[in-house]
Amino acid sequence: MSRGRVYYGLGVFFGLLLLSWVFFLLSFLRRARFFHPSGVVYTARAYPAPGLASAMGVEVAERLSGCALVRFSGGIFKQHDKTDSLGLGVRFHGQPGPCSTNERGGQDLFLVSFHSFGAIAHDIKATNPNDYLANTYWAITPYEVKGFGRVSLRITASGAGAPGSVRDERLEDAVRAGAASLRLEMAPWGTNDYQPLTDVRLDSRVELEDELRLTPHAAGRGLRPIGFLQGLRVFPYAASHLARRLRQGAPGKALRPDTRLTLPDPGASHRTNVNVSPAFSSRNEARERVVG
Repeated sequence: MSRGRVYYGLGVFFGLLLLSWVFFLLSFLRRARFFHPSGVVYTARAYPAPGLASAMGVEVAERLSGCALVRFSGGIFKQHDKTDSLGLGVRFHGQPGPCSTNERGGQDLFLVSFHSFGAIAHDIKATNPNDYLANTYWAITPYEVKGFGRVSLRITASGAGAPGSVRDERLEDAVRAGAASLRLEMAPWGTNDYQPLTDVRLDSRVELEDELRLTPHAAGRGLRPIGFLQGLRVFPYAASHLARRLRQGAPGKALRPDTRLTLPDPGASHRTNVNVSPAFSSRNEARERVVG
């Protein structure tokens, strides 16, 4: 077992022992998640980014391909006009569909609009709280990928959303216009050498804010969380979810085994036309890195 997995186990233990009851109490009093209290959920389609540089990268991207769910949220505040970090949670089902909100074998990722705890104050000031698509999101904690080792993850959005003042409406208008997309990028841990991995196209909004339970423990598509901080949040997140269900008075409502969503197939043409090349191709957008 790697050192990162050992630290992950220690984090799980201390999260259960020290933080679970804190998150349960605060979430119960707030009637919402303590962190990322309110948000919107969209169905999405994931497929390998064009120009992947290695066969191993293609393999990882293929495992993530298929239907997905994406949740956008504020970091601390429910209000949209507060200076705040933003959160982005993604569940990759890795299959065309139908997909269940609680189906095993998925890959859950948690990202925020600051790239490290040391830069949190600066990055929060730089975050645009009124537009989900005008920010970059980082995982801030490491993952382990077979063939790559420890990696950093980030998601770059397609750019500013549609005109408007309310971020939920701007996102919805961008989705309807077919202009809302995300790109998952990966870099060796401790570097900024991010390279495209998976493109995610948002399809439609779904009312799954209460039912969707993203968990740090879900690593069924090959991105394994490692490190103390990754493990630390496993049980606090579960406690927060339980508190919300109890406070809402419907402890058996969410995550029924038969809750299923029929999400569209991203299409075999996207997945089979991926070319392996010595360099990553880039889109002609101002926020994309050009790797020659």
